[in-house]
Amino acid sequence: MPAVKAVSRRNVLLCTIAVALCLTALPASAQQAITTPILLSAPNFRDLAGISASDGGTGYANPTANFGVMRTGVFYRSSVLTLSDADWTTLSAMHIFRDIDLRTPAEIMATPDRVPAGALYTNVNIFDTPSPPSYLLTNFSMASVLSTGQSGYRTFVTDPNEEMGFRTALLTLAHDPGPDLFHCSDGKDRTGWTAAILESIAGVAPATVMNDYLASNTYRAGTINSQAAAIWAAVPGLKGQNLTPLLGVDPSYLQAALDQVTASYGSMQAYLTQGLGLSQADIYVLRAKMVSYQMLPGQFGFAGNAASGAALLNALQNSPLSGNYTAYNYYLQSGVDLGTLGGVQSQVGGQVHADAASYLLRQPQWIEEALAPYAISGDLPVGQTRVWLAGLGGNFWSAGPTGAASSTETSTGAVMGATHRLTEQACVSLGAGYNWGWVGSADASATVNTFLATIGARYGFRSLEAGPFVEARGDAGYVDYQSQRALGGGLGAATGSTTGAVFSGRAGLGYVISLAPVTITPKIGIRVTDETLGGFAESGSELALNVHGLNNTSSSLLADLVVSLDRRQLGAWSITPELTLGYERVLGDPQVESTGSLYGFSVSQKSAFDSHDLMKAGLGVTVQRGSFSLTARGNGVVGDGAGSTGVSGQLSVSYTF
Repeated sequence: MPAVKAVSRRNVLLCTIAVALCLTALPASAQQAITTPILLSAPNFRDLAGISASDGGTGYANPTANFGVMRTGVFYRSSVLTLSDADWTTLSAMHIFRDIDLRTPAEIMATPDRVPAGALYTNVNIFDTPSPPSYLLTNFSMASVLSTGQSGYRTFVTDPNEEMGFRTALLTLAHDPGPDLFHCSDGKDRTGWTAAILESIAGVAPATVMNDYLASNTYRAGTINSQAAAIWAAVPGLKGQNLTPLLGVDPSYLQAALDQVTASYGSMQAYLTQGLGLSQADIYVLRAKMVSYQMLPGQFGFAGNAASGAALLNALQNSPLSGNYTAYNYYLQSGVDLGTLGGVQSQVGGQVHADAASYLLRQPQWIEEALAPYAISGDLPVGQTRVWLAGLGGNFWSAGPTGAASSTETSTGAVMGATHRLTEQACVSLGAGYNWGWVGSADASATVNTFLATIGARYGFRSLEAGPFVEARGDAGYVDYQSQRALGGGLGAATGSTTGAVFSGRAGLGYVISLAPVTITPKIGIRVTDETLGGFAESGSELALNVHGLNNTSSSLLADLVVSLDRRQLGAWSITPELTLGYERVLGDPQVESTGSLYGFSVSQKSAFDSHDLMKAGLGVTVQRGSFSLTARGNGVVGDGAGSTGVSGQLSVSYTF
């Protein structure tokens, strides 16, 4: 036990170190540098994602909760756009979608925006008044300045008209394809509170939100200094006093608004939904626009198909499904909040397509078992023909390797045909039939309908009843394929259909040994199967895949031993019991891989079947009366690797003439 505990502690330590290294490397590998241009004529212009190093920030996009990083180039904040020609050209080259002006009509009339080329202009009057509110100071003191500023920020939260203004601005940002720019006069108060709301939605740390808010004092330092100098010149008694809280921003202003949020609503989330009237979908769209998550919940611990599916879910953050009002966006953002992907990582990749292809490669095995009684026809006189109808059905289960869902296969069908004894040494058989297959895995299912034809022959070097022989058989089938994949998380179901073909050939050697009252027939051989399913586009879900075509070939070495008792007469009927033992070695990789794509991102899945070795056993009995015979068989198969098991049965009738 001590040794086991030591190993366990070591594994936990190694995992902890690995996670720590990933998190430590996050800023260097994932965060984007802040490269927003400086606009001399709009000094408080900047990217909402972060602050440049020269203005008090890290120089990189801000990290967020849940391993997220702010996206650059989505939302910009600014002071009034009194742009110089050079700055207008620079801003126009950034392809701003909309200029959202938060000012009053009086402010706009006094200093209209110079709107960037190609941008829409929208006025959202936060105060809902003709001009900004007037705040009169009865005497100039730091306390009165701070009190007035704090009071103004509290009304951002308590005034219904101002709440409606911020709601309108946020919804405009949510619905626009972006990038968008929002601003007021100095880009510090109405703009500062809008930015603080957005950063809170994004999950930026409170200390960073405050730091970004205070950066207005740095970006506007030149303006603040010149305004302060003018005031000192006009009112010499104020010379030397700190005028930044009057001309810029102060931590207490933003904190007053945040405290009011708590006092009025209890939390920022409640303020967003109850105060501003945003839906959870609105919040999730805004967050997705602003944040890219480097790791999704549990993604670090997924393996195999689940890991591939989680990687697709992660990659789709950079698709049109993200940052818009889509089921995917709502699912992923709620998954981030809940800390789980809800199993969708195992469903999204389309494992069932790989499982269906794997099933097709093994379908000839069941057909061989159904046709086995009619391959020898040693009791068939030369020149005579036996017509037969064989019904078959079975189930097969694969537990699946790590990261893959288990699969279930059900098969049922019928083959009818005829066997003709050409000579003492040779017989040939022909048949045609239909097989219905159902494959289920990862909450998905596929129906595989196969219309098939088969031809086989056996040649005995001495006769068909004794001695060495060679045999061969070929199958060809047309495949009709239909699939349906239920996706959790409100993502609907993806359906698809295609057609394909399956071909199989088997060749082998055997020896019939008659040791009355037992006949023993050992056989060895090889079987090669090729399946093809055409590519198709699923529909019915935002995460419906473009499934690439599947073309796989499988080869197996076969060894069988058939032990049958000589025919026993029971009145008018005769009975012949038979035992079959078999071994199959799959050459190459037994797993089948399918690939799909969505918005240019690919996802691969492997089949649950992963057994190189299959051990088979079967027991059958044939009863015959005159020209009529009836055969019943039961078979079992056990595989290694993924722990595959299966059972099947056949019931057939024949008539000789």
